[in-house]
Amino acid sequence: SVFREDPAQKPELNNLQENCLVQTTAWSACSRSCGMGISTRVTNDNPQCRLEKETRLCMVRPCDFPMEKTKKGKKCVRTPRPRQSLHFEFSGCTSTRSFRPRFCGSCSDGRCCTPDVTSTLDVEFRCPEGDFFHRKMMFIKMCSCHYDCPRDNDIFLATYHRRMIGDHV
Repeated sequence: SVFREDPAQKPELNNLQENCLVQTTAWSACSRSCGMGISTRVTNDNPQCRLEKETRLCMVRPCDFPMEKTKKGKKCVRTPRPRQSLHFEFSGCTSTRSFRPRFCGSCSDGRCCTPDVTSTLDVEFRCPEGDFFHRKMMFIKMCSCHYDCPRDNDIFLATYHRRMIGDHV
């Protein structure tokens, strides 16, 4: 008898995922040094094993963040936390939960302070019209002070610029 494949039994997708070498880049720096920005990465961790761009919201510090005075002998206020919890705002919509996020503080010796260790959480937003949407958002665990500073201390410039082009908030 002639061997014929039954097209109904092609496990192509499962095969694809089993043979998929999962690759995920690190998240790029936040597009803004203060206020709400965007961070991106590329991953193929999906059923099609296809490289896709993922975005997450990020806030290194609010723009009106008071830079605390550093303690004697310390050069950095690395990860201050706001005293009260706050709601995030994005595109005129407000997070349904309030958070006490860590932000990156300041370094007194001319170095810049940027997120070093972060996690990503799903945040739900409610809009004035009453509709809801979810966005991934960066949460800072630790910041560090370093000399590899983008010009003008704005993370959007320098090396990250190329990677961030094409993103629309």
